[in-house]
Amino acid sequence: MRIAICSDYFYPKIGGITTHIEQLAKCMEKRGHEVIIVTKKADYDDEVHGLNVVRINSIFRTSKTIDIPNTKELKNALESVKPDIIHAHHAFSPISLLALSIGKKMGIKTVLTNHSIQFLYDFDYLWRPSSYILFPYREYIKNADKIIAVSNAAAEFISHFTDKKIHIIPNGIDIANFSVKRKVFDGKSVLFVGRFVYRKGIHILLEAMSHVLKKQDAKLTLVGSGYLKHIIKLFVRAFNLGKNVKIMENIPKEELIKIYRKAHVFVMPSIYGESFGIVLLEAMATKTPIVAYNQGGIGEIIESGVTGILVKKESVEEMAKNILLLLNNKDLARKIASNAFKAVKRYDWNVIAEEIENVYEG
Repeated sequence: MRIAICSDYFYPKIGGITTHIEQLAKCMEKRGHEVIIVTKKADYDDEVHGLNVVRINSIFRTSKTIDIPNTKELKNALESVKPDIIHAHHAFSPISLLALSIGKKMGIKTVLTNHSIQFLYDFDYLWRPSSYILFPYREYIKNADKIIAVSNAAAEFISHFTDKKIHIIPNGIDIANFSVKRKVFDGKSVLFVGRFVYRKGIHILLEAMSHVLKKQDAKLTLVGSGYLKHIIKLFVRAFNLGKNVKIMENIPKEELIKIYRKAHVFVMPSIYGESFGIVLLEAMATKTPIVAYNQGGIGEIIESGVTGILVKKESVEEMAKNILLLLNNKDLARKIASNAFKAVKRYDWNVIAEEIENVYEG
């Protein structure tokens, strides 16, 4: 089977959708399929980590996030590829929606995966509750023969734009790559991995760490990149955390796994917009106990008190209290980490790829 994976979200853009597409493509190739990734133009190799990538020029660009692809070029690319399946990712980005429309006209089977629980979540001020105001999106989404959502929360959101059956297939992880022996060092360490954007709640985590440090010496490592980097540095200074916070950017996956291994606690302080959270799977696979805010699809992955600890959204005090709990209660931390490692096996990419393949063939 020849599969065209179409999305505006791929390298050099970093994030959960990019990770999902890369791993899905690799898994499908291992299963004997030919995969071509169709995405927007960037100063990046056409082959990414051994994957075949076709890049489409833009005819109009308003920002680094929103641009309009050349529809004729996209159509020509898909006609040249001649895919059996067009699999679009992210329900509200131009290449995804246009690929569905082009595929429908070409008589190609189309699949759409929704990864979000909020429209334009990087531009949340544009969102209004009524999807019917956004009629064009409903019309484009109608072109999908099959619809997948990565969580119940993502399914509920996309259901406002379609009446079709929604297949819930979560994000995955290559457990074999992450399942390495832990190597925790002396000293208490807390870890955050994600983009440096407002909705990730890093500002709240920094405030929580200022409370933690009143009772326990600890180090916080922030791994990621994004437009709030300089603001984060201001927060670090404001809370007098300079000696206790380390910011790391552009970390290769192999190095990131080592960083997970060394952490005592992984924290996901996102305040909205999380339909799933692949970093949770990474922490679970490395047996790093988790503290996270209970919002979006996070509660579908983490069972509080069993595979992690969920706390009330935006509560700084609860976040600090539970970070301290896992830093100082080794038995509880080990129990939660062990339970999480057992639970994460359900998300192995071999399992997820088979479920997606069944949707293709259904």
